Amino acid sequence: FERVLPAGETYRVPEQTGLSMRTGNAGGLEITVDGVAAPPIGRMGMVRRNVALDAQALLAGSAVRD
Repeated sequence: FERVLPAGETYRVPEQTGLSMRTGNAGGLEITVDGVAAPPIGRMGMVRRNVALDAQALLAGSAVRD
């Protein structure tokens, strides 16, 4: 699945293991897990690949695997 999210749009991640994402603007993302803000995954304009879409890893700040 590949998709570009316009500013302000949200995406609800399916409850499935092994999912990851790629972003061309890591600092432009606001990631929340069950209403709790996750730490940033990078700076504005930073490319990130292979970011684990795992709730615990996102909240712990350990989701970036590249």
